[in-house]
Amino acid sequence: MRKRYLIGGHTIRDIARTAGVSPATVSKALNGTDRVSAATRERVQAIAKQFNWQPNELARGLVLRRSHLIGLVVSSITNDFCAQLYDGAEAYAAKRGYSLLLCVTDDEPVHEALALKRLTTAVHADGIIAIPVTAKTGRSPFYDLYETQCPFVLVSRHIAELPSDYVICDDIEGGRLATAHLIGLGHTRIAYVFDSGQSECTNVIGRRRGYRNALEAAGIEFDAALSAGVNLRSDPEDQIQLRNMMDARKPTAIFAHNDRTAVAVLQWLKWAGLAVPSDVALVGFANLNLARIVTPTLTTVDFGVREAGRLAAKALIDRLEGKVAEKQQIVLKPQIVVRESCGGYVCQN
Repeated sequence: MRKRYLIGGHTIRDIARTAGVSPATVSKALNGTDRVSAATRERVQAIAKQFNWQPNELARGLVLRRSHLIGLVVSSITNDFCAQLYDGAEAYAAKRGYSLLLCVTDDEPVHEALALKRLTTAVHADGIIAIPVTAKTGRSPFYDLYETQCPFVLVSRHIAELPSDYVICDDIEGGRLATAHLIGLGHTRIAYVFDSGQSECTNVIGRRRGYRNALEAAGIEFDAALSAGVNLRSDPEDQIQLRNMMDARKPTAIFAHNDRTAVAVLQWLKWAGLAVPSDVALVGFANLNLARIVTPTLTTVDFGVREAGRLAAKALIDRLEGKVAEKQQIVLKPQIVVRESCGGYVCQN
């Protein structure tokens, strides 16, 4: 018979022999069930403490078919957004007895499919938190994951046709807030700039819709030529689409889809000899750490990235532990954070 060796070299059988009870009774006592007397439970727990006993979590996981591992699938390990998301999710998961295993997709569908396969078949993760890759063609592997009933929660982006759990920002309202802030400063030629590799993502689509809504509410005609994609991997001089849009339409303000995109735009504007905010006002989205350290500091839309990570971990673990049955589709409220990049900023001490 295979022994269940535990940290300290003692097994449940050793504790049972010392306590004068069966191994099954020891297991019940150590698991805190009410199927043993209080006196027996106290005696078993005292002996376990004397033996410096700790459960073999790997063996326990194999018996219970639970790994207490959660896969966190993100686009990049150098992206501050992903780091803050990890912080929020990991801190909460640890409190509930779960560990996070990080997988990186680089926003490539092939890498995403491979990560999900490894998490579900090799690592046997109990569930997955993910920023999904939005491919222009092909079927997302999250459809297959959904059909196999593997628990997962999507974060930041979701898949519109898939009735999954998710934690996202109210992107339409966020886009409206950013654009309305610029309109309130007197701008009428406002551009919307996004990562060219994410043009089909739900958060890009939502923020663009909010941008249009704000323009229409102010009586400003929407101009499709004032939208441009940038390649975040390219040097400023290679941002041809951005340069063409700036030359043709000469916007006085730019709403960037997220803070990383805003920084890429800021670098291009400096390369082109344009000053922020005196020549062009700039707003980002997400309120990442970098928004406070760039020059000028970045006005942005905050929706609580760490909180999104925490809520995603909570939603997933609650589902894993059978505490919820209905879909958990959480939409976070955005708010504008005003700094230097739009002008008129007054430092608040």
